[in-house]
Amino acid sequence: MNYIDNLDTYNGEPVHDGWVDCDNNENTGELSGLFEYTDLDKFIDNLHNRI
Repeated sequence: MNYIDNLDTYNGEPVHDGWVDCDNNENTGELSGLFEYTDLDKFIDNLHNRI
């Protein structure tokens, strides 16, 4: 795996920003707003509607 710099700030690159979220979760135990339950529920409902 490549070393990634500046894990304390987002830079707009999806892979880097994902590592920022992962690093933040490991250090603080908090999830970013990306993982809010309401968004996940909407996503799952959308998947059920496509089946």
